[in-house]
Amino acid sequence: MAKINLDELAQAAKGKDFSQFSANFKEAIINLGATSKFGKISTDDDYETDEDGYIIGDIWSEKIASELMDRNGFQATVARIDILIEARDIFGLRSVPTDHETVAKTMGVSASKFLKMFPKFPIIYFTRWGNLRKPFDLGKLRENPVKN
Repeated sequence: MAKINLDELAQAAKGKDFSQFSANFKEAIINLGATSKFGKISTDDDYETDEDGYIIGDIWSEKIASELMDRNGFQATVARIDILIEARDIFGLRSVPTDHETVAKTMGVSASKFLKMFPKFPIIYFTRWGNLRKPFDLGKLRENPVKN
């Protein structure tokens, strides 16, 4: 059984008040399962990415998505993986709208929750991690990060 560092867990769960800390801590505990299932994976031999960090080809799995999140400095969470699975069903090979609020509404989550899952560059991370179609205006999206 893997060892759990409670200090790291408590640090990651910081919040404005105890209620927010409690909610963050609960989410962190839930995500331990995802981390043990999807985290620390080495699948470099199975796929390649282009210069923008998008997967080349039609290969995608939860493990690959988890690794891409890790490469981008994010933790693979159950919520992120679940929404990417659903997005692949909804959008398939079609283009994803470049407005994160429209995508959030389509996915059935609030814009603020969507930004929490995919911060700063929501459409880029959303499409990259889900191996969805690359946005046509990628440069413009990079130049205009979304503030929480």
